[in-house]
Amino acid sequence: MQFSGLSDSIATLLGAPEECPHCRATSRVAHGLCLSCLLQNGLSEEEPGDADGFAATLKSVEVADTNWRLGHYEILEEIGRGGMGVIYRARQRHSRRIVALKRVLSYHADSRETLARFRREAEAAASLDHPHILPIYEVGESEDGVPYFSMKLAPGGSLQEVGPALRDDPREVVRLLAKITRAVQYAHSQGILHRDLKPGNILLDGSGEPLVTDFGLAKWLDTASDLTRTLTIFGTPGYIAPEQAQGVAANIKPAADVYSLGAILFDLLAGQPPFLGEHALAVIRQATEKPAPKLRSLVKGADRDLETICARCLEREPATRYRSAGDLADDLERWLEGRPIIARPVSPPVHAWRWVRRNPVLAGSIGVCLLLAATASLRQLQSRRLTAELQQNQLLMHSVGVLPFLDLDTARADDGLTKAMADLFQAKLSALGPARVVAVPAGNWWPGTTSAEDLGDANRQVQTRAMLTGSSRMTRNGRRISLRLMNPASGETLFTKLIETVPGPTGIAESARQTLPAIQKLLDSREWAALSFSARDPGMTNPGAREFIVSGREFMFRDSEENLDRSIRCLEKAIQLEPRSAIAHAYLASTIGGRDHFAPDPRELERAEAEAKEALRLAPELPDAHRALAGVLYQRGNLPGALEEQLRAIEAGGPEEHVASFVAMTVLKLGRPERALGWLEMAQHWAARPGDYDALIGDCWTQLSDDQKAERAYQRSIDLRPDFSEGWVGLCHLRLLQRDFGAARALYQQNRVRSNLRTASENAADEITVQVEFFARNFPEAKRLYETLREKNSGSSSYYGAVTYGSALGRIAQLLGDEPAGRMLLAEARRGELKELRPNDPATLYRRAAIESSLGELTTALDHFQQAVGAGWLDGRSPRLDPRFDALVADDRFQRLLSELESEVAARKERVVTAKPITPENTHDLKEAQVTR
Repeated sequence: MQFSGLSDSIATLLGAPEECPHCRATSRVAHGLCLSCLLQNGLSEEEPGDADGFAATLKSVEVADTNWRLGHYEILEEIGRGGMGVIYRARQRHSRRIVALKRVLSYHADSRETLARFRREAEAAASLDHPHILPIYEVGESEDGVPYFSMKLAPGGSLQEVGPALRDDPREVVRLLAKITRAVQYAHSQGILHRDLKPGNILLDGSGEPLVTDFGLAKWLDTASDLTRTLTIFGTPGYIAPEQAQGVAANIKPAADVYSLGAILFDLLAGQPPFLGEHALAVIRQATEKPAPKLRSLVKGADRDLETICARCLEREPATRYRSAGDLADDLERWLEGRPIIARPVSPPVHAWRWVRRNPVLAGSIGVCLLLAATASLRQLQSRRLTAELQQNQLLMHSVGVLPFLDLDTARADDGLTKAMADLFQAKLSALGPARVVAVPAGNWWPGTTSAEDLGDANRQVQTRAMLTGSSRMTRNGRRISLRLMNPASGETLFTKLIETVPGPTGIAESARQTLPAIQKLLDSREWAALSFSARDPGMTNPGAREFIVSGREFMFRDSEENLDRSIRCLEKAIQLEPRSAIAHAYLASTIGGRDHFAPDPRELERAEAEAKEALRLAPELPDAHRALAGVLYQRGNLPGALEEQLRAIEAGGPEEHVASFVAMTVLKLGRPERALGWLEMAQHWAARPGDYDALIGDCWTQLSDDQKAERAYQRSIDLRPDFSEGWVGLCHLRLLQRDFGAARALYQQNRVRSNLRTASENAADEITVQVEFFARNFPEAKRLYETLREKNSGSSSYYGAVTYGSALGRIAQLLGDEPAGRMLLAEARRGELKELRPNDPATLYRRAAIESSLGELTTALDHFQQAVGAGWLDGRSPRLDPRFDALVADDRFQRLLSELESEVAARKERVVTAKPITPENTHDLKEAQVTR
């Protein structure tokens, strides 16, 4: 037995700490066993009979950092240390049970107060038996008189360590705290206050269940011994109640632990205790002087009931907290079960009364101030009235009425866009200040109107400073929205904005966003007189040029060749004085285009187009310029281009009678009579005389082969405008298509004399008269009438049926036996068609097909007839009657085309309301569809 040198050699074996694989103690030998196991193994190999001697020798070894024993416990490792004691993981020698062992720190062993506090903790904890209070197994003293006690080992750490992981799981936090609170209530029922509850003193066992520990500051409720008074009662700042911080032991009741529980709940939910400061004294001062912060001031969206529970626990007055920890546990469990909690927030009057009791001097000062404020408020009444009046004036300045927007694809109101614009502008303008935006109720005005009369009527209903309206239509690129802000007092347009955007709410919102700054600026302005375009055009601000513009415009509307020449001279002088006048260029373009009706000249049309484009260069959104260019394009046979410019004129300046009727005629020529009906209804709304557009409405129904509605419309035109020929001429054409030639002759014989004094009506009456004879195959009479017409005018086109005088005379010559003369006249007529260069005009294509059929060029005639249908020709009845198509009547392809055309017309009539809108963008698609029918 040679162990005398062990003490000297053990120290040399110490190394970095590792866990012993046998006993799980901390090893001090590098990569080996702990000293105890190492020496036991060595002894068992060399001298197995002296294990007891080894144990006795090892006990005598004094090495500071090696494993050692306390009583009958083997110390395995240190797992915690506080201000008073140290905690080890230890093994009970006989049972081999792993426990936590706490003993007083060596340098506190001589402190009577520390030893008393330590023994008191052991005594308090040992007297409690609860599943959520850390149990005490044994209390003892070491050989040198230092006390220790063993307790259950909690390997799950403390709430202080796991708290951050629980922050996003309030249910788990409340579940744990409810169990802790029940344990605290049990301790209170046993007469013990904890007085140092904090996250670090709540441990978690291997199953995650909480265990209350560290009763070092515990107090017996039913005693007031000298020991209690001598022990410090100061706990951890941030978690102790205000009365505990004041240091009077007699004042500390169970409410102090309730406060600490509330602070722990607040910390786990918010990530910090209720009060923070640079040092402990600052934290204590806040807790005693200020109310605890609201949980939701730190955690947005925190549960209101949990905020109420925290607030009730953290009341500064103990009497206003939960009456017991058990009541707190009840509320926590109610919250977990989804039931209403018992606690309720303290009412403001109670808060105020408590504050007055704590601050009597300050409360008196505030009372005096309130009295002075009441006196001063009387003087402020007049000021407030003035402010209210100013706000009302501001509201009136920023008031906008929203009139119905016009859907250009259907010629109807766009109710969805109207409401969306009203809502959006109300929200956006209100965000900038007082504003009132109101949708104008339905009335006797057309969507998108710019009529001064309509604006005045609408404004009498809503009483706003400005009116907002506009239009929308679908294009190939998306949705095109036009917004116009108008002065209802004068009818002038103050602001126009065109926006290409995506369909749907996003596009509407984008339109509002783009126009908001400009509209806000206009509403802020008090002077609108100089904002209209006419007031800003250089020609209108130049007195000399303005006189010529006004005179030229007056002559322009006097529909005669002489007056149009006068208008041209005036406008040319205006442009000489002010070349930058967009209005003068636009009026000049319109006048030149109007004069071309009296004396057609391609060069003059080119000049008119150049003037219109110059006007648009100077003012891209000038409605007059778009209308002028539309007229020129229409005369040159570019119907899609004319329609686009007409719609742009409406977008820039709003709809009005002549533009609406112009759109209707263009759409009708493009083969969409069902859409023309809506525009004609709009034109009728503004018509000065009833019946102005009934004849055109009859033409639409004629193209749709709804002869009953067509006849009613023509008869209405005859009744309301008996001095004009449009009604009876249209009815005569309808009878012709119905092959009732006798009724057609009777109509023009009865009504022909009424149109003698009206040149335009006379031409229409003469043309329908001769067409009836031509289609009735009364060729001698037709020849006489066509020759008379040819002497009177050029005869570029018939009013109905697209019959030129030359082509009709050529076909009549053929049918009367003079083939050479007929072919000569037909060739001359074809040269005239080619000279006009209208490749996309349905009537032009139809006339070419008729001439080519008469000349026997059947394949080319079929191609051009099919192109005419593709461009919009819908009349399938005329080709069956027209003598010029005699050569094609027996052709199966021609008959098939006519049958398909008639089927399309019948389908259109059934889909008048739901038919696809026609726009310049889909005109090409329309042609493709019709060509492939």
